[in-house]
Amino acid sequence: MNGTRHQSLFFASLPELQKLCATTVILSPQIPETEAKSTQIKICRQLLFLHQDILSAPVIGTLNQISVVMAISFYKSGICQAYVEKQGATVSAERCHSSYDCYI
Repeated sequence: MNGTRHQSLFFASLPELQKLCATTVILSPQIPETEAKSTQIKICRQLLFLHQDILSAPVIGTLNQISVVMAISFYKSGICQAYVEKQGATVSAERCHSSYDCYI
């Protein structure tokens, strides 16, 4: 290798904040503490890989919470909630940037 690096340039459009909502996924309290972190990471990664319309990340300082940001329309479809419930977790109250769309 000659040590040259190739740089990439990507263009992306930003979503409108008024069309996004953020939720918190809370894992089941019945998950043993020794398995909580790996379960948190597994569910977080699966959400990212299964649904391109979602951003998810473990909540720092917790072993049982995941932050999820998605379009309000995707939230309303129920796909995310169905997957989360299948994993034995729950979706907490959502926070939306548009108050009239927030609570369904």
